[in-house]
Amino acid sequence: MEKVEIKYRKWYKGVPPRPIKLQIPGWAGDSHGHSDGDVPQPWHCPPFVEASTYGLELIYTFDTECTVRNLDGKVVFDGDWEKEYSPDGVRFPPFGNFAPGHYGFTSSLDIKCPPNCVIRIEPHPRFYTDRTGTVPIPVCGHIQGDWWPKVFFVVFRAPLPGETHIFRQGEPYAQILVLPKRVTYEVTQMASAEVAKRNVRDARIHKVARQISKNTWRDHQDLCFDDKYKVLSTVYAKGGEAGVDRFLEEAEANQQSIDTAKAEAVRRKMPRKLVRRK
Repeated sequence: MEKVEIKYRKWYKGVPPRPIKLQIPGWAGDSHGHSDGDVPQPWHCPPFVEASTYGLELIYTFDTECTVRNLDGKVVFDGDWEKEYSPDGVRFPPFGNFAPGHYGFTSSLDIKCPPNCVIRIEPHPRFYTDRTGTVPIPVCGHIQGDWWPKVFFVVFRAPLPGETHIFRQGEPYAQILVLPKRVTYEVTQMASAEVAKRNVRDARIHKVARQISKNTWRDHQDLCFDDKYKVLSTVYAKGGEAGVDRFLEEAEANQQSIDTAKAEAVRRKMPRKLVRRK
């Protein structure tokens, strides 16, 4: 596991970014159920869980709850800001119109990242599971925090007419990732040998899915789910691609033995006349 060190400086009531944890009940699901008849939950999906807990979350720490609305194309910020006091005389609210269709909000943080890295701002994972339309929608952006010394602000997409974004004390409003400042992508088509290898692996996973899964269940709509991805991810972590292929090859051989034994058992139960005719 690679360790990334970041440092922070805060303004007013700013708090350091913190690791993202799944909230159940909450944005990651309203149930811990994972068996027959249960409703699928966001946390049931390993890729979503891994992505959701990869970064750090930014927390709204102001005492005042703020609602952001779109009134005739103008972004309006509602909240009782009289109780907020800034020691350096900054006026509240800490929100402002940024550009058409967008608004800004101070993070109350200055974050220093490692050299040649950037701080990437993205929506918090709770945005993707929200059904109320009230979760703020940050616009992605890169901050060169290795040298930029200022408290940064976050830009949000403005609510559509009829929508309301809500900022509540203690709730996350965005996430940050620390990434290389520059990266070059080289996109090439797989060679035929690699295509063939992955096709074999794909077919084997399909064939032995139920055998290798540690948990197989049907949801409230009788759709089948299993944890083969999680099982194979663990195998990969220990043995790499070669380990995954060995594991699948052994599972396939075991499955063939089971199928052969079942076929033989069926043959033995057949009437002798039917067996001779064959």
